[in-house]
Amino acid sequence: MTYKSGTTLEQADVATKNAVFLYQAGDTYSFMENDTSEMRDLSKDEISDVVPYLKENLDCFLVIFDDNVISVILPNVIEYTVASTVPGIKGNRASTGKKPATMDNGLEIQVPLHVSE
Repeated sequence: MTYKSGTTLEQADVATKNAVFLYQAGDTYSFMENDTSEMRDLSKDEISDVVPYLKENLDCFLVIFDDNVISVILPNVIEYTVASTVPGIKGNRASTGKKPATMDNGLEIQVPLHVSE
């Protein structure tokens, strides 16, 4: 959209609320707001960008507009455990190579050669 100089726009009433991701049931992801204990069930399509990073009891923020969740904000740091990876090759620990690893939530990433299960 194009606006003329000096045009003022109405500010959207957007709230950010603390929440906890509780569990996944099929394609539905359940969150609970910390302040009100209100449950929010979101479909996979609504939050597809954050689904690979979710794990149970993860603290996050829900961005709410018109009583609808429009976004989920994840914390800056999330700790995962490496569930499986190929063993590193002895002598390659100082090189900058990468190898595939599967995290405890099923996320597949590339990790340095020295990382093990």
